[in-house]
Amino acid sequence: MSGSVPQVQAGTLTIMVGGDENAYRRVEPVLRELGTPTRIGPNGQALVLKLAINISLAVQMLAFAEGLVLADRSGVDRELALQVMVNSAIGSPMLKARAPLVFDLPEDAWFTLGLVQKDVDLARDVARDLGVPLPTADRAATVLSLARTLGYEERDLAALFQVLEQVTDSRPNAA
Repeated sequence: MSGSVPQVQAGTLTIMVGGDENAYRRVEPVLRELGTPTRIGPNGQALVLKLAINISLAVQMLAFAEGLVLADRSGVDRELALQVMVNSAIGSPMLKARAPLVFDLPEDAWFTLGLVQKDVDLARDVARDLGVPLPTADRAATVLSLARTLGYEERDLAALFQVLEQVTDSRPNAA
């Protein structure tokens, strides 16, 4: 499945299913209650597609956090920067949903950084076996490992902003 709390509440999850087509047809009506199911192919293919989606979520949030820290540290009002960025060409549905969380992290994460790291690491393992380079996933894995070290493992994906902000604050000449 792909989606977070808002998609569960709205019944709009993206549901990827691998396995036997007849078994899929039997469970499809139940899955439609939760969102939009799609049979991807044989066992394992739905998982790989989910990992591919989660790479993009991690990298997208990391890039957003980088840009937001850069804007903030240059003197741009952080709330204004967030709003303009989310309403620009980069404003994906995921960023629009998570933007309100960036400066005010929820107690209950929608998708913890620990789980994001697990999925990115699994995707990197699959890619290694297939000989597929994942340069942005590799970079995200480094930052996710840092987030874990700093104690953000149970925080939402939106906490990548705070991780980068904390690293920036700890560097010499940080403003």
